[in-house]
Amino acid sequence: MKLEKREVTLNEKDTLKDLLSFVRGLTAEYVHAAPYIEGESHRAGYNQLLLQNMQTIFYLRDLLRNTVKSEDGD
Repeated sequence: MKLEKREVTLNEKDTLKDLLSFVRGLTAEYVHAAPYIEGESHRAGYNQLLLQNMQTIFYLRDLLRNTVKSEDGD
Protein backbone atom coordinates (compact mmCIF):
# COMPACT_ATOMS: atom_id res chain seq x y z
CA MET A 1 0.00 0.00 0.00
CA LYS A 2 1.46 3.31 -1.07
CA LEU A 3 0.97 6.39 1.05
CA GLU A 4 0.56 9.63 -0.78
CA LYS A 5 1.61 13.00 0.50
CA ARG A 6 -1.39 15.15 1.17
CA GLU A 7 -1.49 18.77 2.11
CA VAL A 8 -3.14 19.28 5.47
CA THR A 9 -4.41 22.74 6.16
CA LEU A 10 -5.84 23.85 9.47
CA ASN A 11 -7.86 26.98 9.50
CA GLU A 12 -8.51 29.15 12.53
CA LYS A 13 -11.91 27.60 13.22
CA ASP A 14 -10.53 24.03 13.24
CA THR A 15 -7.64 25.04 15.47
CA LEU A 16 -9.95 26.74 17.98
CA LYS A 17 -12.24 23.71 18.02
CA ASP A 18 -9.28 21.42 18.70
CA LEU A 19 -8.02 23.65 21.51
CA LEU A 20 -11.47 23.90 23.04
CA SER A 21 -11.84 20.14 22.94
CA PHE A 22 -8.47 19.68 24.64
CA VAL A 23 -9.25 22.18 27.40
CA ARG A 24 -12.64 20.56 28.02
CA GLY A 25 -10.87 17.23 28.43
CA LEU A 26 -8.44 18.84 30.84
CA THR A 27 -11.39 20.15 32.84
CA ALA A 28 -12.75 16.62 33.12
CA GLU A 29 -9.38 15.46 34.47
CA TYR A 30 -9.41 18.25 37.07
CA VAL A 31 -12.90 17.22 38.18
CA HIS A 32 -11.86 13.56 38.50
CA ALA A 33 -8.82 14.56 40.58
CA ALA A 34 -10.77 16.80 42.99
CA PRO A 35 -11.66 14.14 45.60
CA TYR A 36 -7.99 13.19 45.99
CA ILE A 37 -6.57 16.64 46.72
CA GLU A 38 -5.38 16.97 50.29
CA GLY A 39 -4.05 19.97 52.10
CA GLU A 40 -5.26 23.54 52.00
CA SER A 41 -2.38 24.82 49.86
CA HIS A 42 -2.96 22.12 47.26
CA ARG A 43 -6.67 22.92 47.18
CA ALA A 44 -5.95 26.61 46.71
CA GLY A 45 -3.65 25.79 43.80
CA TYR A 46 -6.26 23.45 42.37
CA ASN A 47 -8.94 26.11 42.60
CA GLN A 48 -6.71 28.60 40.78
CA LEU A 49 -5.91 26.12 38.00
CA LEU A 50 -9.56 25.17 37.60
CA LEU A 51 -10.56 28.84 37.41
CA GLN A 52 -7.89 29.55 34.79
CA ASN A 53 -9.03 26.53 32.82
CA MET A 54 -12.64 27.72 32.85
CA GLN A 55 -11.58 31.22 31.77
CA THR A 56 -9.67 29.64 28.88
CA ILE A 57 -12.80 27.73 27.85
CA PHE A 58 -14.87 30.93 27.81
CA TYR A 59 -12.15 32.76 25.89
CA LEU A 60 -11.82 30.03 23.26
CA ARG A 61 -15.60 29.75 22.93
CA ASP A 62 -15.89 33.49 22.34
CA LEU A 63 -13.06 33.43 19.81
CA LEU A 64 -14.74 30.56 18.00
CA ARG A 65 -18.07 32.39 17.90
CA ASN A 66 -16.41 35.52 16.54
CA THR A 67 -14.56 33.46 13.94
CA VAL A 68 -17.77 31.83 12.76
CA LYS A 69 -19.52 35.23 12.60
CA SER A 70 -16.70 36.76 10.57
CA GLU A 71 -16.77 33.81 8.15
CA ASP A 72 -20.52 34.22 7.72
CA GLY A 73 -20.12 37.93 7.03
CA ASP A 74 -17.51 37.49 4.29
